[in-house]
Amino acid sequence: MVNVVGLTHSTAPLSVRERFAFPPPAVERILRSVPAEALMLVTCNRCELYGTADVPALRQALYDAAGDAPRTPLVVLQGRSAVRHLMAVAAGLDSLVVGEPQILGQVKDALALAARAGRLGPVLSRLGQHALVCGRRVRRQTPVGSSQPSVPRVAVRLARGVLGGLEGRTALVVGAGEMGILAARACAGARAQVVVVSRTRASAEQAARTSGGHAAVLGDLDRLLERADVVVLCTGSSSPVLDRDRVRRAMAVRDGRPLVLVDIAVPRDVAPDVREVAGVRLFDLDDLRPHVPPPPGPDALTAAWALVDRETDRFMRWLSARAAVPAIRALRRRADVILQEELDRVGGADRERLRRFGQRLVNRMLHHPMVRMKEHAAAGGEAYLRAARDLLGLDGTDGDG
Repeated sequence: MVNVVGLTHSTAPLSVRERFAFPPPAVERILRSVPAEALMLVTCNRCELYGTADVPALRQALYDAAGDAPRTPLVVLQGRSAVRHLMAVAAGLDSLVVGEPQILGQVKDALALAARAGRLGPVLSRLGQHALVCGRRVRRQTPVGSSQPSVPRVAVRLARGVLGGLEGRTALVVGAGEMGILAARACAGARAQVVVVSRTRASAEQAARTSGGHAAVLGDLDRLLERADVVVLCTGSSSPVLDRDRVRRAMAVRDGRPLVLVDIAVPRDVAPDVREVAGVRLFDLDDLRPHVPPPPGPDALTAAWALVDRETDRFMRWLSARAAVPAIRALRRRADVILQEELDRVGGADRERLRRFGQRLVNRMLHHPMVRMKEHAAAGGEAYLRAARDLLGLDGTDGDG
């Protein structure tokens, strides 16, 4: 069975989510701590641990990593519900901004990290591939995601509304990753003067080129804050980039000009008490929720969920069919043992010819029973499998290891 334990933008506030915003090295350690197949999806709006281990093991792995006593409520889904959830996540249907395409790449990265940690076995590998197929089909076959919605676009739209437009204003984008690039492009689309700020000039220049903006390094940030109108922050820093004292110093030389800060990072790039600085408007991810554009119409969502259910059913049939594998292995091993015992009674030059004949005969006789066991297992025929094991004398230990 597949289980998932975690929290999302729908179930936990930002102050809780950021405690579970693990960087890749920590994710790899968590995966290695799970005594079974495991896959972990960590984004700005979710932390979810999927696995074939039981729920208590998955839950404890998250609590141990977060240094959190078992008091943070974690959502638990099991079996088909867990599978369907990952399909919906990959399709962008469970995102803060419905249809955002970045999640598909994040699922792909999560699968690669699980493989690197040695925790991507046959079940979760197959599930991950089904989820990627589902996400692509929803985007190709329905209007969901056709407008390329994203959190950075919502952030820039919010800033534009607060300031009454961004044309001719200076917009800083702090962070040169995928989110930073999207934010820079959105600012450029609003006709702002864009400056991308990153730890290295090379990464800042690479991101700035995509939006026609300028590049700067973090060492320039204090000077840039003095003349910026809006700052979108989306770094991978584990501690705030802007604290109250730093922002207060910048505001002291701005002649009363307001400053809009939109923090879309998790953990947050801006300390919460920056809200206390006069002239500053600070928004974080949870503040974006009222400004998210409405999802696609009901027809589009119905079509998308139909694809999710179809792909979920496909995976569940495959997973159910796997229940027949131990019985099939046991049957094959039993037949091979019997064949070998009979061959041991035969000597002479004909032994090899008889072995080949016996193997062909066994293969033909076992083909139909094995096919039927797979078919009935896929249809949930547990009683059928139990009857088959009893009829064929398979005691549950032959080949089940």
